[in-house]
Amino acid sequence: MTNELNDQIYSFDDAKRLMVDELKKLTDCADGCYKEPTVTRIEIFVSGIDLLSWLSQQSAKTKIYGSHQSGLYAIAGVGEALCVSGDSVESHAKIFERMRLYLRPEFKRLQFYGGFCFDEEHLGREWQKFGAYKFIIPQFEVATKEGRMIFCCNVVLHGQATKPLTAVIEELERLRWDGKPLKNVPVKLESRRDDPTQDAWRRNVQSVLSEIRKKTYEKIVLARRTRFEFNNPLNPWLVAQQLENVTPNSYHFCFQFDGERLFLGASPERLFVRSNNNIESEALAGTRPRGKNDSDDNRLKGELKSSGKEQHEHKVVVSMIIEGLKSLCREMIVHPQEILSVPNGHHLRTRIQGALADGIQDEQIFKALHPTPAVGGVPTGKALVLIEELEGFSRGWYAGAVGYVGLDATEFVVAIRSAMIHGSQMIVYAGAGIVEGSTAKDEWQEIEHKIGNFLKVLS
Repeated sequence: MTNELNDQIYSFDDAKRLMVDELKKLTDCADGCYKEPTVTRIEIFVSGIDLLSWLSQQSAKTKIYGSHQSGLYAIAGVGEALCVSGDSVESHAKIFERMRLYLRPEFKRLQFYGGFCFDEEHLGREWQKFGAYKFIIPQFEVATKEGRMIFCCNVVLHGQATKPLTAVIEELERLRWDGKPLKNVPVKLESRRDDPTQDAWRRNVQSVLSEIRKKTYEKIVLARRTRFEFNNPLNPWLVAQQLENVTPNSYHFCFQFDGERLFLGASPERLFVRSNNNIESEALAGTRPRGKNDSDDNRLKGELKSSGKEQHEHKVVVSMIIEGLKSLCREMIVHPQEILSVPNGHHLRTRIQGALADGIQDEQIFKALHPTPAVGGVPTGKALVLIEELEGFSRGWYAGAVGYVGLDATEFVVAIRSAMIHGSQMIVYAGAGIVEGSTAKDEWQEIEHKIGNFLKVLS
């Protein structure tokens, strides 16, 4: 059942009252009476709400946020109508099949939101609530698309997953919106710790380069974890808002599942988007920082295009994506290489589009592309073993894949340029691709540029 009310635009409080009335019209029953999945979605148009400010005012433990690179649409979710999660990925096919069980053609805007970790074998304690994968249908959503804003309630009725409607109404009545923007509360940086240290990083890079010269690997992506401690607890939604302001042309995401730890990021890299039977992916590898002025900026872009090392790193990723997609597509187009410029750097980008063969499902696309050599390495399996050995920490959802899953469309982005916030602590993750010609000093500095946006918003 779907319930999209008239085109009238309501205030948030009026929309809440109207939604309570609609929920009371539904039929409740004892646990287990819904043998087949039944989904009800109520959608009401509302006047302008700042999504991150709205999330900051909610008391629920589960809160999510995502905005598209284009800036045309964004979603804020509170609570869980349904959760599909696990501590290990036994079968991608079964995970996506469970989600498809609740998706129907009549629910055009109904989607699961969540992600997969980078490496399920080595999940640290701080990632316990995130698991190897977790996807939710939010209990409540506020979403904006092309200038229109809707307030939604999702109710899933299916066996033990059924939540009493009285509980849904109680959660609805706890939602609030007073229209106030997020308040900027300055914090002071008290300490910083890099893992690995700069000396250990130098040794790790030399180890990788030695193996590359032996032709054991073609590319390895090494990451760093930098722990910042501040004098007061951070407001993660304020950090997310400030990060969004300084990182246009990026995919922004926030996931909080326990009311304490929040994983957020501003990724420039799409893993893939499927729209019906069309697929698009991209290779994003090869980096230069932004210049001090237009002339310096153009010089750095020229360096990026002419660098043999950067071109080699980029072509490794392009080749892997083409290899992964060619068996899934009946036709494919590889666009000319271009430069993607974002506030803290320039990247080589190659877009790849295709028409999927009949019967291809999202799990087949995901397995073919994740993890790309932009975050792992070549050959993939051996690279993951070396990464775990050298880095010495759990990447968790960093360099994993986050996004949404729907019937008509599914989209994942690579969870890079990301951080976890917990109390007064922020742990920032970023990596660099090591290929023949790399130097430890240059790759360390590249990561410094990548984590710079997080320091910028808190300075």
